[in-house]
Amino acid sequence: MNRFNDWLGDKLAYWLSTMAMFYIITAMVIVPLFFQSPQGLVAWMQYTISVFFQGAALPVIGYITRRAEEKQNLVVNETHDTVIEELKLIKEDLALAHEQRDELEALMTELCVKIPNVKNNMMDSCSLRTRDPD
Repeated sequence: MNRFNDWLGDKLAYWLSTMAMFYIITAMVIVPLFFQSPQGLVAWMQYTISVFFQGAALPVIGYITRRAEEKQNLVVNETHDTVIEELKLIKEDLALAHEQRDELEALMTELCVKIPNVKNNMMDSCSLRTRDPD
């Protein structure tokens, strides 16, 4: 039952917030004025409030809300795509940094082998280090 209610609510929310519904409600409000119009200021105020603000303005508000949601979704999707592209660049930079570190370690090992009388404090740098897990 909840699935049906959600489905029906989505359809009604969509159709009741279209500009076509605005024009239909506006026509339904104006046509009766040809046959009978409110008498007096209070009657006109009540008619205006109840009909235009409650009937005709609600579809416009729904339409504007739906348009704002579409624009927000575009911004969210664009932001997501940008973040994913930046993440790919960062991963490429990290892979390059790992390669450069490996090359430097290989050069350091080669230098330690070529230079036999290395000071004691350099021995730690010359010992083979295990690579950190990625």
